[in-house]
Amino acid sequence: GMYEESIPYYVRALTMNPKADNAWQYLRISLSCASRNDMMEACDARNLDLLNKEFPL
Repeated sequence: GMYEESIPYYVRALTMNPKADNAWQYLRISLSCASRNDMMEACDARNLDLLNKEFPL
């Protein structure tokens, strides 16, 4: 799949609407499928600063 490619777009969408719970779930799935377990904690903490630095669009 294109999980790695989708991550920056989810991060951008969440930056615009951080309350979109379903988008956080999709981001978590994409991180998992892309083997980016190192970013799971940032996702669970909804740390958009770190996620935007790691996945710029």
